[in-house]
Amino acid sequence: MQPAREDTVIGDFGGAAIEHRGKRWRFFRNEGQFFVTAEGPDGELHDYAVRFTFGVDPLQQYLVAFPGGRMQALPFAWDTRAQRWFFLHPDRDIPPTDWLHWTRQAQNWNAMCADCHSTHVEKNYDPDSDSFRTTSSEIAVGCEACHGPGSKHAETQRPDALVTTTRALGGRELVERCATCHARRAQLADQGTPGAPLMDRYQPTLLVAGTFHADGQVLDEDFEYQSFVQSKMYAKGVGCRDCHDVHSGRLRAEGNALCTRCHDAGRFDSPAHHAHAQGTAAAACTSCHMAGKKYMVVHFRRDHSLRVPLPELSALIGAPSACGAAGCHETRGASWLAAAYARMYGDRKKHVHWGPLIAKGRAGAKGAEPGLASLATDPERPAIVRATAMDLLGSYAGDASRGALERGLGDPDPLVRAAAATRLRGPRSELLMERLSPLLRDPVRAVRGAAAARLAELGPVGAPPGYEAAVAEYIVSQRFASDMPSGNFHLANVYASRGDARRAETYYRRALAIDDQLHQAKANLALLLAQEGRTDEAEGLFRAVLASEPGLASVAFNLALLLAERGRVAEAEALLRRALADDPTLAPAAYNLAVLLAKKGDRAGAIPVLERLLEGHPEHENGALLLHDLRRTAGR
Repeated sequence: MQPAREDTVIGDFGGAAIEHRGKRWRFFRNEGQFFVTAEGPDGELHDYAVRFTFGVDPLQQYLVAFPGGRMQALPFAWDTRAQRWFFLHPDRDIPPTDWLHWTRQAQNWNAMCADCHSTHVEKNYDPDSDSFRTTSSEIAVGCEACHGPGSKHAETQRPDALVTTTRALGGRELVERCATCHARRAQLADQGTPGAPLMDRYQPTLLVAGTFHADGQVLDEDFEYQSFVQSKMYAKGVGCRDCHDVHSGRLRAEGNALCTRCHDAGRFDSPAHHAHAQGTAAAACTSCHMAGKKYMVVHFRRDHSLRVPLPELSALIGAPSACGAAGCHETRGASWLAAAYARMYGDRKKHVHWGPLIAKGRAGAKGAEPGLASLATDPERPAIVRATAMDLLGSYAGDASRGALERGLGDPDPLVRAAAATRLRGPRSELLMERLSPLLRDPVRAVRGAAAARLAELGPVGAPPGYEAAVAEYIVSQRFASDMPSGNFHLANVYASRGDARRAETYYRRALAIDDQLHQAKANLALLLAQEGRTDEAEGLFRAVLASEPGLASVAFNLALLLAERGRVAEAEALLRRALADDPTLAPAAYNLAVLLAKKGDRAGAIPVLERLLEGHPEHENGALLLHDLRRTAGR
């Protein structure tokens, strides 16, 4: 990041023009300053002064100042290699109402960029005035961003007097230090002094759908951390410094020579291993073990999971294969790739991958629970994979999932503990409170926050010691993030759980003002309004969500309950059936459909609904009792 000057701006600001969304954007100079004529928040063209540059290769972006201390990133960037302007979201039409529009929060430097591109950043967002007073000690990334304050070093002039030095860090410690910027994550607090646990300030994203493929390969813009912690390298203590110079980012050797610094060249850098002509691109270690993709249109980045190619997964779960990557066998189908790979490597030890289990869990497959529970508690699997399995187990209600989630609360890794705390459900609130209470004293902030958020749902009655302090800390972290829809959403959930409907509504509406497609916030607001007796508003919100996302079973279910209470039974029944069609595992929908059918005398219809419910949820006591009564009445 640099101020926009003649010696820092690379792009063509000589009057270049681009047609976009029916408007003519222009890049020009005026009295020594750089300007762009761009579509503003009102949909009209305006001239904006460029304040800062971002990046030097392979692209450069540009920042514009807006009221309220905001800095916004333009949606056009300069391709420094092809020497052209290009749109960063070529496959989307992004109107000013979309939160991805360059004038809105998704493209806001204060929240989305500053923490990783400047030093000692303090965001200083004020939710009451919706404004920023963001500061930093250096405009770009300086020594103190990784090493901490240099005052002791300056006082003594001794290199070993740096507050935190990467030289002394082991592989895993250094990876965590780098992860503060090289991870896809949410932020809980300002940068602070380097060296604190990662999850004291950040919440790393799990291997979720839409962000990662089911086998953990990169999909959306994921950076490197989540990939690398899946790898055998990481498990064996390898860190960033083993391949990269940590100051320049350059590799320690070129080509396969980088890998053969550790791996035997005679065994691995030969056609006997890679089965391709020596010296070709296909014979490069990275071609098979670090496939990648382009982000921001022109920026190619490699997947750092250093995985063994498994083309059979392409046929099983649709995950990409390095063998089918661009420039290799991209025209061949998954079956051909799997068969060819089996012919070449069929005598080698099979890799039992966890990807198919994650894929089943994402789909809510009925028989996936035992496998996911086993994966979640397998200490030989990467922590991020186990945490992802814990997250998926939250959709299952059997003994296997409950047992795995309870074990996860005591896992050595904070990512697993946080996922388990977030997803644990219990038959009784007292038992849930008992299980989660110890985590209120967890040494890691994100874990304490996860436990506090879950316990807040149960209410303060009978709350354990440390509960109020943990909830207060959680509220502080979400207020820090309240310039984003997620922070407002989480605050609203806490206040709704605590019975503060006014504050809850305020924060739900703030979340939707930033991103009106945050459907869960809209659905939760509808629930809140329904409880307040504002049923017309609630129904409108539920229907708006279903119009945008027709397959959201929980929303169809809640709308059905609302309509049933209003006496619109036929509409309610249709919505309950729709909810079960979209999610056959949704036990409340099945139970309420059975109740509705029984009330109108349709025992023959209600009994099979309950039988299917109890097949998947044998612990559902009300369902069992109702089925018993209906069978008895029917003479069974």
